[in-house]
Amino acid sequence: LIYEPKGVCALITPWNWPISQVALKVIPAIAAGCTMVLKPSEIAPLDSMIFAEMLEEAGCPAGVFNLVNGDGAGVGSQLTSHPDIDMISFTGSTRAGALVSHNAAEDFKRVGLELGGKGANIIFADADVEAAAKSAPLAVFDNSGQDCCARSRILVQENIYDEVLAHIE
Repeated sequence: LIYEPKGVCALITPWNWPISQVALKVIPAIAAGCTMVLKPSEIAPLDSMIFAEMLEEAGCPAGVFNLVNGDGAGVGSQLTSHPDIDMISFTGSTRAGALVSHNAAEDFKRVGLELGGKGANIIFADADVEAAAKSAPLAVFDNSGQDCCARSRILVQENIYDEVLAHIE
């Protein structure tokens, strides 16, 4: 195996959990030896601007990390279709993810999409049933439901269904 950087990565983050989303994209790209252009959500850019200052103060070489601000339709579409971008990592809506994929298809860019699948709570009989049941509503409504891993349904092993239902508030 030969490990080598993918190249220039476009990193596009959503408004929710802004510093976490930025770190989850930038740190692996740096570790892999890639240069990058980060476009944060236009409604939550400040964390990214502070992150950029931190990287500069830490001695990150010029050009390794680049920050552009703007909206998805303008800056995002230009970034995802730019011929010098080799890979795109996008977290956001399914609608925007489809547009990113379409733009990337022009020159076969590698694309990583995290489109917020809305998973399930799964509770088996060997779980702490009371704790699992009581945490289930928070798992969907935390951050007003604007969470990539918000769990919007509960799957319960049949023989503990009534017990789970009794603990849900």
